[in-house]
Amino acid sequence: MQLLAQGQYFLMDRTLKSINFFNEEVDEKTICVYEVFRIEQSTPLFINEHLARLQNSLISAGKDIHIQISRLTRQLKTLYSANNISDGNIKLDYRFTPTGESLFMAYFIKSNYPSERIQKDGIVCSFQYAERTKPGAKIYNALVRNKANAIIEEDKAYETILVNKDLGMTEGSRSNLFFIKDNTLITADETVILPGIMRHQIIKLANELGIETTFRIVRVDEIEQMDAAFISGTSPRMLAIRKIDNHALDTEHPIYKNLRTTLCKHIQQQLING
Repeated sequence: MQLLAQGQYFLMDRTLKSINFFNEEVDEKTICVYEVFRIEQSTPLFINEHLARLQNSLISAGKDIHIQISRLTRQLKTLYSANNISDGNIKLDYRFTPTGESLFMAYFIKSNYPSERIQKDGIVCSFQYAERTKPGAKIYNALVRNKANAIIEEDKAYETILVNKDLGMTEGSRSNLFFIKDNTLITADETVILPGIMRHQIIKLANELGIETTFRIVRVDEIEQMDAAFISGTSPRMLAIRKIDNHALDTEHPIYKNLRTTLCKHIQQQLING
């Protein structure tokens, strides 16, 4: 079985350790609060936003831990340097046992970036009838994740779209979800989903471009009325959806293409600024 952590070293609390000491076994009663961010050209993308979301997740989980951003950022630079990895995804992982013990780890994980063909052709998604218990907190949910993996494998899909009890499409199992209708972006309100960092950037850029955003959940029976759809996330950034179950969607919508181009320029500028 492939080890969850990648590279030669990982951080455990404040100490850099050999990957040989990494333990990925987690008791089912252990609460795992985590965050995943991406580094490109040795530059962490949107790191302050990711750490702020991690802090919010800890608060939502009832954990009294204050993240010292400047210190953690310095420690993470040590992790990049020790592994000699300039492009990849890093997972920040707080684990809390039922006995009150806590452990912090940071480590590189396997990255699944979309190929050029997938970016061009769009992706296929399947429905997953599930809801998060605490949608605003990034807490590992084995039931939802394992079911998503099974559906993705069986349907040969790229992602699953979570559908709630009211038959509303809220978000992806690993991503946020946007629809486009009549030149307006539609996405669920952040109170009912895990609002991603890339989602926030897209909404901000849409506002700057004069694109209206409506915050509501799109029902399954409304898909035929939608012009286009896409997901957003740390690894995929923005990916057009060409089909949800048997419902075809436009992957060349001008609003999607404009937003994607603008987002790429925004990220390139961040890399230039370091």
